[in-house]
Amino acid sequence: MKNSADILKLLLNAKQLLTFLTILPLLTSCDQFEFSPNQSFDHSSPSNLNAQNLARLRQNEEDDTVTVVFAGDTQRWYDEQERFVKKVNSLENVDLVLLAGDISDFGLLQEFKWVHKRLSALRVPYFGVIGNHDMVASGRQIFRQMFGPLNYSFVYGGIKFIAHNTNGLEAPDEPIPDIGWLAHELQNTENADYLITVSHVPPFNAVEFGTESVKPYTDLLQNTPNLLLSLHGHVHQHQDFYPFGDKVHYMTSFSFGQSAFVLLQIYQGKVLKSIIDY
Repeated sequence: MKNSADILKLLLNAKQLLTFLTILPLLTSCDQFEFSPNQSFDHSSPSNLNAQNLARLRQNEEDDTVTVVFAGDTQRWYDEQERFVKKVNSLENVDLVLLAGDISDFGLLQEFKWVHKRLSALRVPYFGVIGNHDMVASGRQIFRQMFGPLNYSFVYGGIKFIAHNTNGLEAPDEPIPDIGWLAHELQNTENADYLITVSHVPPFNAVEFGTESVKPYTDLLQNTPNLLLSLHGHVHQHQDFYPFGDKVHYMTSFSFGQSAFVLLQIYQGKVLKSIIDY
């Protein structure tokens, strides 16, 4: 027969187990921990956000001016993301937000979810573009699940937006950027009035972009009629210039760590740019 000390020990163990089983549903429902840092999906993960936001965008009443908030590199600047949302929501007539990559820092599911939790408070649709940090660990699979295809396009307000993967350094054996896909999209079979390309790594960062891809990529853009802008993140500073000495207008975004974004107001092929601090 067990002595009183053994019986007390069993009772304490049973009590601890009961307590754990009681709080386990609360922990998992709130996503307080992940069973594995490599998981790419859980029961509360959003999916197909770009498609959902495109449906929202198409419900908007279009006017003569397309107004775009252009930002990039959210990474671990979570407080800044909350201030960003408040600032964007305070502006009138914004149509959409373009988030030019590096949504995460380490390609982890929880990072993507933390960012979306904050940006879901935006009053306007936002569109994610994959960055080089989103390509590491399980990030690429998470991005596909949460946002959709890595290369996609849509037309709004007479402008065709072409978002695509330019993170060639992270996958040197793959066709990144996919020049064939991009060439097809730039043919503009939708007959949009103007085109804007959006990606993370710019071609003037040749090593990270993929040195062999720079010339075919830039030649393709140079020979595209009615291309308004080539937008990029990655460099964590705002640049607005013509780095290849051709007619292609390149622009890079601030990171969220700089607490600023670029506001683009596009009217009949003319682009008015403002820098907005928050």
